Amino acid sequence: MIHESPVADSKGGSEGWLGRLELGFEEAGGATRVSRRRHEGPLRLQRALFPEGPAVPHVIVLHPPGGVVGGDRLEISIDLGPRARALVTTPAAQKLYRSAGPEAVQLNRLNLGRGAELEWLPGETIAFDGALVTAATRVELDRDSAFIGWEISCYGRPSSGARFERGRLEQRFQVFRGREPLLIERTCVSGAGVLDAAWALRGNPVLAALYAVPRTAGGIDALVARLREACPHSGTAIAVTSLGEMLVVRASGTRVDQVRELLVASWRVLRPALFGREAVTPRIWAT
Repeated sequence: MIHESPVADSKGGSEGWLGRLELGFEEAGGATRVSRRRHEGPLRLQRALFPEGPAVPHVIVLHPPGGVVGGDRLEISIDLGPRARALVTTPAAQKLYRSAGPEAVQLNRLNLGRGAELEWLPGETIAFDGALVTAATRVELDRDSAFIGWEISCYGRPSSGARFERGRLEQRFQVFRGREPLLIERTCVSGAGVLDAAWALRGNPVLAALYAVPRTAGGIDALVARLREACPHSGTAIAVTSLGEMLVVRASGTRVDQVRELLVASWRVLRPALFGREAVTPRIWAT
C-alpha cells in the first residue's frame, strides 16, 4: 500500500500539485488509436505519433513543470484493450527536487488486455539531494499480453558533483498476470549511506532495471544468452536474469547515458523477439 500524501488541489499550493492522466487504447482492423484521454493538473498527453504506421502509436507524456517537489502527487493510468499496442515515453528526465518536509508520490498503473503489447520507456528520474519521494508502478497483464518496461534512477547530479546526501527515494515495481505475481520489487535509497555501501550501490549513483514479459515463457533462457552478448559493458555493471515467465536486465554505473545505452541495446534485442517488430526509436529521443 502506497502512503497517501495530502494534496491541496490540482492547482497546487503549499502541499503541492495533484496531476492525473488517464489514457485508453483500442485496436480495430490492425490499427491502435487513443480512445480515451483525461487529465487533471500538470500531466498531459503531448501527441501520438505513428512512425511505424497505424498499428503502434508512439505516445509522449508531458509533465510541464519539469520537476516534482514535496507534496506533489502524480498518477498515470494506462489501459490497453484486447490486441492494442502502444509505446509510451517522455521527452526528458523527471527531476525530484529537495523537499521541505512533505513526501511526493508518483503512481503508475498499466493494464493490458488480452493479447495487448505495451512498451513503457520513460526518461530517467533524477533525485536531487533532500528529495522525499515514493514511486510505484503496477503492471497488470491479461492472457497472451506482453510487456517491456524500464526504470532509470540517478541519485544526485554526478555530472556537477552534487551528491545525494540526504532524503529518500523509495521505488516499487510490480508485475501481475491475472492474480499471479510475477515480480514484486522494492528499492529504497536514503542518502549517501546506501549509495556508498559495499553491500548496496558501491558508489554508483545510477541504477536501472528493464523488465520484459513475453506472451509465453518459452525461449526466455535463449533471450538471456543473447542479451548478455549484445549489451555493452563499458562503465556499467550489468546482470541479466530469468525469472520464470519474465526476464530482468539490471545495470548500475556512474553515468546516465551509459546505463541508458545499455537498456536501449537490450530493448533492440527484445522488441523483435517479443513483439515481432524491429526496434523503431521514438523521435523524441533524438531531441
